[in-house]
Amino acid sequence: MEVRTFARGFELSDAMESYLEEKLEKVKRGLGSFAQRDDFSIEARFDKDGPLYVLRLQTYMNGKNIIVQEKANDVYGVIDTACDNFEKSVKREREYYKTYRKSNVRGTGEVSAEGLLPKHIIEEEDKIDNAKRVFLSNVTLEEAIEQMEVMGHTFFVFRNVDTGELNMLYRRNDKYGLLEFQE
Repeated sequence: MEVRTFARGFELSDAMESYLEEKLEKVKRGLGSFAQRDDFSIEARFDKDGPLYVLRLQTYMNGKNIIVQEKANDVYGVIDTACDNFEKSVKREREYYKTYRKSNVRGTGEVSAEGLLPKHIIEEEDKIDNAKRVFLSNVTLEEAIEQMEVMGHTFFVFRNVDTGELNMLYRRNDKYGLLEFQE
């Protein structure tokens, strides 16, 4: 992974560059395998805007530009805040990518009963007239709402990534309800 630094309006010292590199080590650890790629780089642009220092950190990851821009009175303060926010943004994108990739392995989260053998044969006298097998999705609450809207269902069962618990989201009278199951 390459870190390219640019400064405008002041001279960037070696101590400042090494401090930036040290702070970006946490970001590199959070990136995991992405940091090992040859085409992956982080661009750091410093600007002097009157009494304030501006740091803009930018990278391209998973088809998206991740950009963080911070302002502070001193160079080290702007490096601290920008690197912390950049680390959060990269981790958020990485977790989204993991969740997205994990759910894509199984399909859209729902498999019709035609392609699967039923666990038991439903008798005619049973009150159940249709059986489906669905995979339990590991998503956040916001992603569950979006997926429920896309599928057009009135409820959606999922494992909440934030809490690790089994949840059921339902819609009644154009409002959402959430059931959190205890195991």
